[in-house]
Amino acid sequence: MSVFYLLTILVSMGRLAVDGTFHFPQIQQMDLRHDPANSPTGPLAGKDSGHQVGDVVNFWAIDQSGDIPVFYLTGATCRHSGELTYIFVEDTQWGVNFNQEAVDSLAAALEGQEGITATNARYFGDIPDLIDDDPRVYYLVLDIPDGYGTGGQEWYIAGYFSPYNMFTEWEARNYYGGHSNEVEMLYIDSYPSRMEDATYVASHELIHLIQYGIKPFSGEELWVIENQAQSGTYLCGYPAFQVETFLDVGGVTPIKWTDLSDPIEYVAGYGAGYLFFSYLYENYGGEDFIWNTMHSSTRGVQGVEEAIASATGQPADLEEILKEWMLACFIDDVSLGYGWESFRIADYDTISPGNRPGLDYTGIVDETPWSHPWNDIRGFQGSYYSIHDGLTGSLRAEGSGIGSLSAYHFDGANLTELDTGSAFDVALDLSRGGTLMLLCNSFAGLSMNVNAGSVGGGASFAVFPNPCLGALYFQFQSSGQPVELAIFDQSGTHVESVSLSAPQGEAVVTYAGASELSSGVYFYRFQQGSRTETGRVAVVR
Repeated sequence: MSVFYLLTILVSMGRLAVDGTFHFPQIQQMDLRHDPANSPTGPLAGKDSGHQVGDVVNFWAIDQSGDIPVFYLTGATCRHSGELTYIFVEDTQWGVNFNQEAVDSLAAALEGQEGITATNARYFGDIPDLIDDDPRVYYLVLDIPDGYGTGGQEWYIAGYFSPYNMFTEWEARNYYGGHSNEVEMLYIDSYPSRMEDATYVASHELIHLIQYGIKPFSGEELWVIENQAQSGTYLCGYPAFQVETFLDVGGVTPIKWTDLSDPIEYVAGYGAGYLFFSYLYENYGGEDFIWNTMHSSTRGVQGVEEAIASATGQPADLEEILKEWMLACFIDDVSLGYGWESFRIADYDTISPGNRPGLDYTGIVDETPWSHPWNDIRGFQGSYYSIHDGLTGSLRAEGSGIGSLSAYHFDGANLTELDTGSAFDVALDLSRGGTLMLLCNSFAGLSMNVNAGSVGGGASFAVFPNPCLGALYFQFQSSGQPVELAIFDQSGTHVESVSLSAPQGEAVVTYAGASELSSGVYFYRFQQGSRTETGRVAVVR
């Protein structure tokens, strides 16, 4: 696979392109198939030889600007006739938004043993030839009616595959109320898409044609379908400009992202899907993973896990893999074990860079006291807090919700997992600097309350949280000597003693055993050198 040369294509970023194949939900429910007993009868049926440059055809296309598909005819002229493809350009767009140089560039990318067509067929499956007995795929470059610019709409449809074309005209009209060109065909936008966008749009849309030839779209969940198509772009050596949008919104889940209702986040979902399946390709089975996910007999998360297990020979835990992926998205450095061999996410961060290359910090702790109250983290997303040097006290996070939390400290070279107890409580000594990473490692989200500074109103010793739902933290001025902590229940019975270490200066130590205590009141005895502190804490379950 080629190394990405992002600078040649980043000029296209900053715009919000989506795939129009499933713009209308009923498309995913088209389970019927063409009956070979019904012969095509349209204007392209029974042609004696392939098209020649200059041939003019009226094609059916779909107006996607409304809630239902509206079919219309548009005239186009053949501008390329090759061994694997035909390229037609809508006559109204010729010389305006698409020209011969763009046609030649698209044709060069599509044709040949290393081109998009052969590459996608090799990784994903054969290009179907189910309707016209011509192995070549039609590409129609046109201005897709999608409502772009109307009423402030920022997103647009970059291309689509229409399953209607896989039926005869009679079948399309009588089965689904549509129209068919009776050929294997893909549509590529010419405006507001740029001419150079056509190649990587084609690499995505061609996967939808291959998917259709393998099984009905209803046999797979939509997020998997789109993630697979984004893999086609990746494996053909093209970047996905939706990664820029992924960075702009602070990341979104790569799982079930097609359920997102916000149009900007939906675009970001394409970026997440591209990043996730390329990560799985590099780390969990390569070509075998891609082939298996396309040909899996199961759907959704289970199908992806089965594809990984079959490719690697090891059981797959997708939640653990997603945690690795989230770490890779932020750290973005394969030399540290978290990133991609073929690109860096930071290379996409060119249009509206924030406070760091790649995913931005959620907050920057540059003074104390400091707070970021009740920030929502949705499923398989993260919050990241940069800690300036020279601060004392602790950075504390408490959470609520039914999701699952993982927390890490990252110093720029080393990653350390932090205890979160059973109640999503985290504390970190500010003197450590670096970054506190809070990851929601579940489909359900969390809300996190983050504070930094000293606790206890300036006292030299503080215990928090009290009442305690998970881990228990002790913040104090440390002599640097070992800490001995003893826990007693309300009757005075000794429960546990632990030894802890704390650096000299203001420090925080964690008693993780509090997560295992039953509800009730407990007493502690804290000793460091000649210092002894005692008190009580309530544990709530």
